[in-house]
Amino acid sequence: MALADVNGSSFGPTIKDQLDEERSTKNSLEARGIGIVTSSGALATLLFGLVAFTRGTNNQLHWNIGTPAKYALVASVVLFGAAALLGLAANFPGGYPEADVERLKERVDPEEWAKPDPIGAARRDAVLNVNIIKGARLVNAKKAKAVRWGIAAEAAATVGVALAVVFEILGI
Repeated sequence: MALADVNGSSFGPTIKDQLDEERSTKNSLEARGIGIVTSSGALATLLFGLVAFTRGTNNQLHWNIGTPAKYALVASVVLFGAAALLGLAANFPGGYPEADVERLKERVDPEEWAKPDPIGAARRDAVLNVNIIKGARLVNAKKAKAVRWGIAAEAAATVGVALAVVFEILGI
């Protein structure tokens, strides 16, 4: 019986597509994480510029901001920092399973290579890829959680800055 004669012959491409999708998801999550780090860092830097403008020196004109606005800005800086850390967490490189090199060496052994069992070989490849997909999904889920929380922290920080502006406009 040939490999093309069994159901398993159609599973290989599907499993390979899923593996490719998980690797693509990994790249997307890591890119989003870097985006969070970049935007949070830029916004926190702008806040520090605002602080420098509001503090001034005794000889300089400076803008005195109210206590509620100060607390909102401090909370925003903390949240921007948390967002940046979560973005970095989404880029943590470890944890992705791949094929064990020793097992791959066994596959290229001349005796194993020459076995007339394409069905068994295709199944072993499928099991290997399914195990890699399983591990990648677990790691990608953690990265996705870091990205979600990073975006939430960044959004909350932005709301904090907006509240500080409102407090100052209203004189609160």
